[in-house]
Amino acid sequence: MNKGEDQREGNRRTRRPAELIYALDEIPPLPHLLGLGFQHVAVICPYLVMVALVAEAAKLPHTAAQSAISLAMIAVAFMTVLQSLRLGPVGSGYLCPPVVTAIYLPSSLSAAASLGISAVCGMVIFAGACEIALASLVNHTRKLFPAVVSGVVIMAVGLEIGKIAAGVLLEHNAAHSDQTVAAFATSLCTLAAMAGLAVWARGLPKLFCSLIGILVGYGVAAVFHVFPSSFFEDYMAASFFAVPDPRFLSYAFAPSFAAAFAIAGLASGLRVIGVLTTCQQMNDAAWRRPDMRNIAAGVRADGLGSLVGGLLGVPGMSAAPTLVSVEMTTGATSRVIAWSVALWFILLSCLPKFAGLIVNMPRPVMAAALFFNGALMLVAGIQIVASRPITLRASIIIGLSLLAALTVPIFPDFYLSLPGWTHQFTGSIISVAVVVAVPLNALFLLGTWRYSHLRLGTSSEPATAASFDVFFEKLANEWKISAVDAMRVRSVVDAAIEDVAANANGPVELRLGSDSFDVMVTLRYRGNLPTLPDSSPKKVMVEEQSFISGLSGYLSGLHADRIERSAKEEDCEIQLVFRL
Repeated sequence: MNKGEDQREGNRRTRRPAELIYALDEIPPLPHLLGLGFQHVAVICPYLVMVALVAEAAKLPHTAAQSAISLAMIAVAFMTVLQSLRLGPVGSGYLCPPVVTAIYLPSSLSAAASLGISAVCGMVIFAGACEIALASLVNHTRKLFPAVVSGVVIMAVGLEIGKIAAGVLLEHNAAHSDQTVAAFATSLCTLAAMAGLAVWARGLPKLFCSLIGILVGYGVAAVFHVFPSSFFEDYMAASFFAVPDPRFLSYAFAPSFAAAFAIAGLASGLRVIGVLTTCQQMNDAAWRRPDMRNIAAGVRADGLGSLVGGLLGVPGMSAAPTLVSVEMTTGATSRVIAWSVALWFILLSCLPKFAGLIVNMPRPVMAAALFFNGALMLVAGIQIVASRPITLRASIIIGLSLLAALTVPIFPDFYLSLPGWTHQFTGSIISVAVVVAVPLNALFLLGTWRYSHLRLGTSSEPATAASFDVFFEKLANEWKISAVDAMRVRSVVDAAIEDVAANANGPVELRLGSDSFDVMVTLRYRGNLPTLPDSSPKKVMVEEQSFISGLSGYLSGLHADRIERSAKEEDCEIQLVFRL
């Protein structure tokens, strides 16, 4: 991006959306500020279940597990504030709180069970560093991780979480065979409450469906007596107020888990891109295209937050689309709310009895919460894939990736028999899906360009934009270019044709090409080069549906992403590149 483009980008003004009650830089009154912060806390708390699950896999003592929950709250508080700031290259400046994400859960559970909490801490730090590295490459991820690849990864995460949820429930039943019916009844009631509220409720009950479902699950667990045997004893023994004890923390780098955590960091970064794109759109009524410099700063803050979370023993955090929904519903996107969220979490982190409720959550309730999360993640992946036309190439990538990934839980003994160095690539549904999808997509990028030619301004007809419009309309349908993108290309090329026609000594040759990611239009003629408007700031278009479920599309600006001009004597060439 050159200096002139930097200046234009810096001078671009946003427009306050009329539907917002408290916009980005506005300060709500103190009672409202505290209430809005607590709403976010209530949505985030159910995700702390994953910390308890990893603590159990690492065989941490009960008091250490309570401290792990409390430290996770502090990490969420830190990352919420960090993301809300604009500290040069770090921080998006938006209210975008994180949750303890399911993306890291499979890898964290495996590392905890095999090598203990030190491996989880060390590898989450490594994953955070990978996400920070990704922030510098966000302009180059569009073709390597398109909708089809991102969707496959998210679907694989959903399948893996569903497998973990089933394992939590079935292992509980194996250990307490006399509670099989009660355990399944508790899980079903919890899941029914969550799903019912998500589908039929409105307003806050819909937003808090996970939290309310867990509370219902606690009630049903009390009726069926499926609480852990030490639940009440541990609750009574816990202090009312205490600072978290970090002495259980230790750090180790586990090379055998490097690939799995790198994939998790990558998936987390892709998710953040979509969430921040929605934050930009939600806070600017004049929004036209994603600000990739801001998104890169947000991804960097997310990676740094995960890195700090690893230092505090948290099994991976990431920005949450669910919390963006809270902001949409309440009309409050003020980044000052981040400080309220942080205040609540710091207060709760010093209440061991609260952390104990999560650590000792009845396993049937925990299984239902994970299953619900996995189901939503699976459908999110399907929606991401469906957000773009499913070509034959995409069908092969989806089919082969998912079928290969599903062989991991079906034939685990085969993968265990492979050489040890392969286990980090074949140890989970997620890693196999990525290992298959990414190379296939890279391979299928070969030969994807399609071209067509048009000659305007023959001896019988002048060079007019109308002739191009008729030709391009058929081409856009054939190449499956969206109506919004087709309109942008047509508008810019129409203007270019009008300018060129006035400077051309003879016909104008157009060469059009597309590879489903870009459209390239080249105009060749004899004459003089016209003065065309500058291209837009060189920012890569992000299709937010390619990164997270339920996020809306974008409105494109009427300009080319890149313009190149050249002339040799009277032979002129203008190339316009549009990123779809």
